[in-house]
Amino acid sequence: MKELVIFCESYSLIKNCLYLVRQDYQKRSIAIVIPGNRDLFKFFGEIKEKFFDSSVNIIYFEAFEGGKTAGGTMAQIIYRIPEIVREKRYLREIFHDHMTQVTGADVYFFARTAAQVTLYLLEKLVRNNRLVFMQNENQLIDVTKHPSAGIKDLVSLAIMKLTYGRNLGMVKHPAYLRGLPYISDNFIALKVDKVIDLEEGNKMMVDFDLGRFNMLDTSGYSIIYFDDSLVETGYVADKDIFWRELSDIFDILSSHFPPDKIARKYHPFLTTDKAIIRVGEVLPDFIPAELLYNKNVKLYLSVASNSIVNVEEGKVVSLINLVTLSNGELTKRTKESLIQRSHSEILFPQSLDEFERILIDLKGQSDLKR
Repeated sequence: MKELVIFCESYSLIKNCLYLVRQDYQKRSIAIVIPGNRDLFKFFGEIKEKFFDSSVNIIYFEAFEGGKTAGGTMAQIIYRIPEIVREKRYLREIFHDHMTQVTGADVYFFARTAAQVTLYLLEKLVRNNRLVFMQNENQLIDVTKHPSAGIKDLVSLAIMKLTYGRNLGMVKHPAYLRGLPYISDNFIALKVDKVIDLEEGNKMMVDFDLGRFNMLDTSGYSIIYFDDSLVETGYVADKDIFWRELSDIFDILSSHFPPDKIARKYHPFLTTDKAIIRVGEVLPDFIPAELLYNKNVKLYLSVASNSIVNVEEGKVVSLINLVTLSNGELTKRTKESLIQRSHSEILFPQSLDEFERILIDLKGQSDLKR
């Protein structure tokens, strides 16, 4: 049977990836390609050891680290050329070391946004293999071609095209004010053998239970907070104000629930200061949020993490109206994106008093069930 190669760039894609692996790991050789996400690599290493045999191979490589350039538009492009050459050489070596012998394989990918390294490798794999694009709901966030891109976006796009290939475009994403790199429609139309749209994919995975891969028992917690790493990713203009706002929220939280009933899950891969919030127990970063859901957990909290989008049981609260992001437009877009993608109702308290009323009601319901 043909070899199966699966590209998995982010945690939002693990359901698609694990579905394919689960279907075929006893039938054929499988390689999972993880570009530059160390925590995701650790997660799949644990999954492979506990649930799959040696037929699953994990190909991991670090993201290329280039130098920074300064100056105007032309200077950015000119001074970036040596870095482009170095990165292309690095990616060629990755392909040579891990994928030269891949021939006649089924190559699946799920991401088109921020998947420029994947595009580079797919352009090489397409010569001797069959490409399949399987849509993922976390990638379908009403993405349209980026209108009237600013000069910074155009410079970034020009540099990325030189590095990863001409089949790269720029798109507008509801949760970002800048454009994001995007695998073009032209590449999908001309080089992909099959597209599995969202409806077909959902039918395929209708009986697939991601919970079978649970690695940690969270039944003892009443509340799980998912951190967004908003300071590190530039969503917050004033980190001191943001941290004070979070501290006020957790002061209220801890006045209604004991610390051992509260858990904190931080974003994988990003280096967040975990000492800012001292309430609750810290869960391992590398475990996906979807594998921490539990029917005993009463409340899932976050500002805007994707982790609360997929919750189907339990109450979900976004704190986005209780903290100060970089600007109002970003808050609006992020909130709209959460609502659009959510699998259950998300509550958006407008004040700390309203947030506390949610906690009081939740605690009252829990007491009644005892």
